[in-house]
Amino acid sequence: MYVLGAGILAHGIAAKGPEGVVFANLDLRVEPGSLTAVTGPSGSGRTSLLLVLCGRLRIITGELDVDGFALPRKARRVRKLIRPARLRPGCELEDRHRVREAITERRLISGTNKASIELGLELVGLDVDRSLLIGELPPEERLLLAVGLAAAPAPAGIVVDDVDEGLTQPGRARVWAALREVTRIGMTVIASTTDRPSGDVNVVRLPAGRFHEPTAEIEMSEKGGR
Repeated sequence: MYVLGAGILAHGIAAKGPEGVVFANLDLRVEPGSLTAVTGPSGSGRTSLLLVLCGRLRIITGELDVDGFALPRKARRVRKLIRPARLRPGCELEDRHRVREAITERRLISGTNKASIELGLELVGLDVDRSLLIGELPPEERLLLAVGLAAAPAPAGIVVDDVDEGLTQPGRARVWAALREVTRIGMTVIASTTDRPSGDVNVVRLPAGRFHEPTAEIEMSEKGGR
């Protein structure tokens, strides 16, 4: 499996949620096939930014281009390019479903064949008893299942919310290693997290609290690329 990953370029973007503006004046650049971590405490707009980048939340100011498609005008096209593995609330696997049921549901929704599903799960290093309830899996395996299923149809990119929530340090390391494997096939990965992961990763840091004249800080990867 090889994927032509999506590139993203934003200048001065802002987004508004039910309680007001959640981030503003944000510039960012995401290279195709790269791993980007959106960091910041709860309430800083991490989930909102992921929603914006996959075409599911409109920007209110600024310019945003995803793989040549301008948002919000081309949001429908972007939603086909950038798929959510997990976005909270509302887009995550059901704990009461069995693993095999989640796989069947994903195949039906996305039109993905069985071989592609197997490749997606192999890509993230997941081999679990498919008769188990999703809620019976360790937290990192629940998340890896979501990532593998999102990657199976070979989209140009995926977004993953709350990577570190509820995970032990070894669990976090396993998930970040799997996300890097996803980028190695060319897919763009953007993941939100409270803390910056170790290793080579681009970081977008959002300030604490609701929007009060913040300026988001863009941190370069250890290799110096964007």
